Amino acid sequence: MTVLGIAMTVTSGRPEWLFVSLPFALVLFVLGRLAPTGYRLAPDGIHVERRAGDKVIPYRAIRSVDRAPRPVGGISAFGSQGVFGRFGWFWGPRLGLYRLYLTNTDGVVWLATENGWVALSPDRPDEFVERLRARLAFRA
Repeated sequence: MTVLGIAMTVTSGRPEWLFVSLPFALVLFVLGRLAPTGYRLAPDGIHVERRAGDKVIPYRAIRSVDRAPRPVGGISAFGSQGVFGRFGWFWGPRLGLYRLYLTNTDGVVWLATENGWVALSPDRPDEFVERLRARLAFRA
């Protein structure tokens, strides 16, 4: 879009074409800030690391954790499906309303929380589940 705006400005001599790409650039900036970059088990809960600030899922809100295959595609209620990962709120007939914080769709870890399903994609999912279950058992 930026290249198109520059090309149209050069050919037409009208500088307003430079502003064509601003909405697109703004959306990309916001998505880049909200996209998950990592996951960390902290004392207060799971931190989904993002450039806009961590999203914390408290341990007390987690009912169970598993790696069962579930569909990650659904209707986007407020989220992104592909640009910088899959993240945000989604709806599907099998899961209802659910949240995704995925950097990839391999090794998805599902959390059953008091607010619905949450999906994460840590680098080492089996180790992540093991460490999370140990923390949840310690809490109980």
